[in-house]
Amino acid sequence: MSKFQMEEMIAGKDKHFSNDKFLAKVKSTGLKLGMSTLHAASTLFFAVKNPDMSKANKLIILGALGYFVLPFDVIADILPFVGLTDDIFVITTALAKVYSSITDETKLEAHQFLKKTFGEHYEYELTPKE
Repeated sequence: MSKFQMEEMIAGKDKHFSNDKFLAKVKSTGLKLGMSTLHAASTLFFAVKNPDMSKANKLIILGALGYFVLPFDVIADILPFVGLTDDIFVITTALAKVYSSITDETKLEAHQFLKKTFGEHYEYELTPKE
């Protein structure tokens, strides 16, 4: 894939992914995802906004977040117990691939966002390695 094609895909991300779509998905699936997956999704959300993140990593993140916000998944989100497993897999796999490129500030920003969004219901704590 050429540099131009990558830039074109990143520039067109709003067709499939937006701040509003992400926030709506976080609020609707919320704590059902589990704290670590919710934190992973939010970390990716803030990492893609970092201008220092490589274009290749941004494409990975946008693909994962785009899948996360899609109303129709491989496994429907409304199915009890299994409905969010594909979202969890996609989010955690993407985070594992780009994690070393994510700054501590971005991780903290994601953590603070979730604390603000869920208040006392958000019980995830950052570990020193995060």
